[in-house]
Amino acid sequence: MNTAYRTHRNRMFQHYSVFNSKEEALEHPYPDMNKEEWTRVCDLFASEEFQRRSAINKENRAKLKIVHTSGARSFQRESVEKMEALQLQHESEGKSYTEVEIFAEVLGTKAGYVQGLGRSVRSVGSSSSVSSVDLSRRLEEARLQIEEMRARQLEYEALLSNGQIWSRRCESICR
Repeated sequence: MNTAYRTHRNRMFQHYSVFNSKEEALEHPYPDMNKEEWTRVCDLFASEEFQRRSAINKENRAKLKIVHTSGARSFQRESVEKMEALQLQHESEGKSYTEVEIFAEVLGTKAGYVQGLGRSVRSVGSSSSVSSVDLSRRLEEARLQIEEMRARQLEYEALLSNGQIWSRRCESICR
């Protein structure tokens, strides 16, 4: 019901906007509308509050980065089709991208997060981009460090237990 009202009001406003002044619009009422109703509608369209709100809305629409021009196709459907096409393109070129990288390329990033994946997924920006090969190398280096540290810990524990044994022997001899 609300959509029907807004659509009807928009059509009346389009009819009103054709004329240069409120007086001229009053002389040409909207079809199937009596003079009294048309006068009230023209008063609404000519009011200062309506004009102010209209100017604000025009500014806001001009700021939109994504303008819907797909008819009945939703933004989500468009995005999914772009992601699928991008995935196929990368596969045909022999490249492999993660799902996050494809999301970031299709949907863009906003405030450091990938749109569509929630706030927990950080964007992969060009300045901080890390390839999976680099991550694998870092992971292997970390594993090697952990193994070295474990080996050292075992040596220290062995030295500590030997030191305790010698300490006990010294105590028993000194008594």
